[in-house]
Formats: sequence, structure tokens, C-alpha cells
Amino acid sequence: MKTKLSISLLTFLLFTISLAAQSVTGTIVDAKKEPIPYVSVMIGPAYGVVSNEEGIFIITLPEKADADKVTFSSIGFENLEVPLAQFKGGTFTLKEKVNELDNVFINNKKYTPTEILALVTQNAPKNYAAQDTKQTFFLRSSSENKMIDTKFELIKSSLEKKSALKGMNKEIEELIKKNKGQKSLNFSEYYGFLYQQNTTTKVAVEKAIKLINKEKDISGEQMNNKLIAVIKKHLEPGATYKVKTGLLTVDDSLSFDSKEKKAEGPKTDELRSNITKLSTSLNKFYTDEDLDFLTEFKRYTYTLEGYSTFNDETIYIIDFQPKKNAAKYSGKLYVNAVDFAVVKLDYAMIDGKTEHNVNLKFLLGIKATEDKVKVSATYTKNEAGQYAVNFVKKQSNTYFYIDRPLKFTKNKVDKNEEEKMMKIDFLIEADNYKTAELFIIEREKISPGAFAAITEKPNYEIKEISKYDASIWENYNVLAPVAAIKNYK
Repeated sequence: MKTKLSISLLTFLLFTISLAAQSVTGTIVDAKKEPIPYVSVMIGPAYGVVSNEEGIFIITLPEKADADKVTFSSIGFENLEVPLAQFKGGTFTLKEKVNELDNVFINNKKYTPTEILALVTQNAPKNYAAQDTKQTFFLRSSSENKMIDTKFELIKSSLEKKSALKGMNKEIEELIKKNKGQKSLNFSEYYGFLYQQNTTTKVAVEKAIKLINKEKDISGEQMNNKLIAVIKKHLEPGATYKVKTGLLTVDDSLSFDSKEKKAEGPKTDELRSNITKLSTSLNKFYTDEDLDFLTEFKRYTYTLEGYSTFNDETIYIIDFQPKKNAAKYSGKLYVNAVDFAVVKLDYAMIDGKTEHNVNLKFLLGIKATEDKVKVSATYTKNEAGQYAVNFVKKQSNTYFYIDRPLKFTKNKVDKNEEEKMMKIDFLIEADNYKTAELFIIEREKISPGAFAAITEKPNYEIKEISKYDASIWENYNVLAPVAAIKNYK
């Protein structure tokens, strides 16, 4: 009887363990023990993760695997295969594999770099044909803000007594003094589904997290909230105000009611726009006129550095550098030698060049410049031989300058009421360095009917936390956290 009970208990324990999701954590390095970022870690053709920028990955093992091995692959390195039964985590070393072209003939012809790029453009509509898909995504974005300068001055007011306004001025001056020259960093992470039919996309967010220290945060949104919190103390509860900046009306009936309204959450269309710019737009990179290194060959110097292999296919490695002042980028293209598809795209904006530039400093007191753009994108091929973005990282810096008057005018309840207003002059000068990493975890076809049935919500919920919580993404195959996230304060 005891033996039978012991066997039953052992069976139960083994059954329970088999049901529990098991995760494996590891670090991928090269021969010099340097971490290799964004390596594909796959169990079968469609299940896996990529390592983070520090070479670290976390993968939840599938209950039923499509393969008996784990494959590590990255362009420029030999594939590494580990038996699934022996996959226990730790450190994994990849060997470099980049060869000289010399006497190697691919497709029985030696192409020049520009001939290869011409074939890239020619074959691109076939290689990157749009498909109706449901894409499971994970997006991590970080925002580093630096307040360069900020000023605030009350010009005039008929809303408050001078003594009260002096108190408001002092409170805002202390806020400005505290934040001037300071930096802040926050992270946002999103998991959900991107649905695409032709050029139309929809997004459904399953989970969203924001890692933020609100006391130290000096982002434009947070600074605006802090300033408004001070100003609203000196505006009449229940009243509405017309808000103007210069000649532009910002709001006709802004209310500072003492009863706080429940926040609706961030707008889904803004998140969808950010995701599609990283995925759908990069799937159409060959139509982007701004990426002139694909077409304006006279502006650049191209070098065919050599070739490598990726998943048993030969890859050309083409380096491009600016030759003329009109050129905007430097970087590398990794091109499949058979179908001439770009399987990896790396480019960085040259110092002094900008992606977006608005300079109305003297006319409207506004200037905004986006520069220091750096993009790295990898593509995967499906069974039909068509490519789509698998992972993309984009970095950029935005400098903005605002020197504008802000006027609050109380809306009259009746025409005989005396007009009351407050006019403020403010200046904000700041840098915002942004990084976005988009990982397409899974891609599957979707029918027109299924796409039509998807209703995108106008807003989504995002949970704000002040320190790293490892349990949030437990059992999700997402990017492993970097040290800055794990040590966030």
C-alpha cells in the first residue's frame, strides 16, 4: 500500500513539473567573450527569441517542440546547434564566419556592389510582397530626457492677488531650478498583436508596462503636468478657460475641476503608428526616397567586403560610405546572393544631417530637430520565399526649443462679467534620446473576414511601475531585460 502511494505521489509530482513552464536563460558571446546582440535562438522554424543588446536571452521551453535541437544564428557567425535535451542555459560561444570573395564565384558571375543594389531594387516587390497577417509583437522603448534650459515668467494676471501670484512664481522657480540640467530615463514595454490587410493595420494590446520614476522624470509630458498642477491652484474650480499660445488657440474650454477625471489611457493609434513605422515601413524600405544609398550611387562609395552565410545561404556584405555632401548615411547591407533580398540592413545618419527639422524660432519661438538616427533591421523568409521584418532597433535624438507666451482667459458666465486672464511667458529647451526595439515573435496569415472582425480599441491600459519586476514577463518569449532595467531606480 505504501509502495503504491509512493508511486502515485511520484507520478503526480512528475506530472506537475511537466505542466510548469520552464525557462532557460543564457548569454551569447564571440571568441573574445564579447556579447553578441540580437542573435536568433530558435527551437524549430517558428518558435524562439532574440538575444538583447547585451547578448542575454530568456526562452520558455515549449511543451511540444517542433525540433530536438536549439539553433543559434546570426549573420557573420556560424550556426550553433545544441540538443534540446542538453539545453540548460549558461554561456554559448559563436564562431565568426566572414570570408573574402577572391576567387569565389557566386551565380557564375562577379557583381559590382551597385549591380547588386540594382538587383535588390528590381527584385524587392517580389521579395517583400505585402501579406495579410497577424503578427505577435513585443516592443521596448526607452526615453532619455535632458533639460538644457527652462524659464518661466508671469507677465500679468487679473485672476489672483499679487501676494498669491508671488507664491506661484516661487513654487515654479523652485521646480525649474530642481530640474534644469538634469536627466531622466524611462522604459515602456508592450506585448500584443498587429493585424495587417494591404495598407491597413490594427493593434490589440495584451499587456503594457511603463518603468518610470515620476519624481525624477523631466519628460515634456511630466514637466507639463507639474507646471499645470501649480497653475491650477490659482485658477477657479469649476470654471473653463480659453488657452492660447501666441495667436494659436490650444483649447476653448479647458477645465480645472477639482474632481479629477479618470484617465482614459494612452491612445492606441499613436502606438500603432510607432509600430507600423518600424515594421511595415521597413518592409518597404526600397520605396523610401530618404534612403538614398539604394539609388543615388554617385553620392556613396561602395565596397564589397566579402560574403558570409546565414541559414546555409550565401550573403553578400556591402559597406557604403558618403562620397558627396548630399549623402546622409553610412552603413552595411547584407544581401542574399540568390534572390537579392536584403536580409539585414544597418545604417546611421552622418553628423550634421537631420531626418526632420522645423525651425520657426524667430517667427513662432519653436524649433525641433531629429538627428543621430541609427537603424538596424533583420528579415526572415517564410515558406513562400517572401521576407518581412523580424527585428528592428531604431535610435534617434530630438532637440526641441519652445519660447512662447501662454494665456489663460476665463470664459464668461454672462456678458457683464469682468474678463479675467493670466499670461505667462515660458521657455523649454531639451534633448530627448529615444530607442525602440521591435521583435516580431510570430507571424501568421489572416483572412479578410478575420481582419474585418477585429475592432481596435481607442485606448489601452498601461501599468506604471517604479522598479523592475521579473514576474511581469514570466513565461513570455520577449527580449530579456538589460542591466539598466534590472537596476532601475
